[in-house]
Amino acid sequence: MIKVSLFLTRRADLTREAFSEHWMNKHWPIVQTVPEVMEATRHYVQLHNIDGLPSAVSPAPYDGIAEVWFDSKEAAIRVMTSKNWASIVAEDDRLFLDTTKTVAMFSEERVDYRPS
Repeated sequence: MIKVSLFLTRRADLTREAFSEHWMNKHWPIVQTVPEVMEATRHYVQLHNIDGLPSAVSPAPYDGIAEVWFDSKEAAIRVMTSKNWASIVAEDDRLFLDTTKTVAMFSEERVDYRPS
């Protein structure tokens, strides 16, 4: 299983609340219209920054993180390079993201601790 983590920064003209509202209630429904996404995605979660870290901890410079799980790196690449991704998802990205600051990471879980 491959995870794609997308580290997101809101547009400078949006509040964190407006960013979260768009991402949850407008962007996610749009993403769900893309057949490639719905066929290949195994798990999806949005992590919204809520602040509140202790002062001794440096906060991440992101407003949110999207985690998307795929069966393989190739499946993730097929989705992210599809015509529908470019014409539907990326177009909506511009309405709430500073896309020049979006970064991504492919990863595999190596440790999964769950207390009993």
